[in-house]
Amino acid sequence: MIDLSEGERRTGELEYVRKVKYHVEDINGVEVTSFEVPYIRYFAEDELVYLEALLDFKNTDDLVKRIDENKLGRKTIEKVFAYRLKQAGSGFEPWPIEPVLLPSLVHNDAQPNPVYEFNAGSGAVELASLTYGLNRFLFSYTVSINGIEDFLFMGVLNKGFYKEVYILRNIEPMAIIKYNVYV
Repeated sequence: MIDLSEGERRTGELEYVRKVKYHVEDINGVEVTSFEVPYIRYFAEDELVYLEALLDFKNTDDLVKRIDENKLGRKTIEKVFAYRLKQAGSGFEPWPIEPVLLPSLVHNDAQPNPVYEFNAGSGAVELASLTYGLNRFLFSYTVSINGIEDFLFMGVLNKGFYKEVYILRNIEPMAIIKYNVYV
């Protein structure tokens, strides 16, 4: 476990954005710097990079202001859940005992690839496709991290007056994170 938070942007007194622990994972001989994702309600600083990219915010400060409006009782951007997934007899089950680890898009080499069609047998991406169907996503991406293909799947579903944002970690330990973004 390493701490890369020193020298990073300070969050000050923000209620919903937290500094979290970083981990260096060894995945098939490749080092990946990951961070712990808070289970519900709170956001890790590195999560903001994901949301900023998926939701087309001009800068992180605008995103933080929208998140911070939650303390005023306004629903703007909320984290619904962040679960590790474990393989069970009937598929994947939520496993909330261990924290979710997501690779840092800042500290790793991340290469996004738009998803136009679905390849069977690709773990969490298969789960997302079977549950929601790729044709339902407004847009979706797989992300290769440090040369590891399809490490992440990220997609946005349009639900009318709000959007659902999904991030799925497709490499063990697998995970799913869901956000609701009210427009």
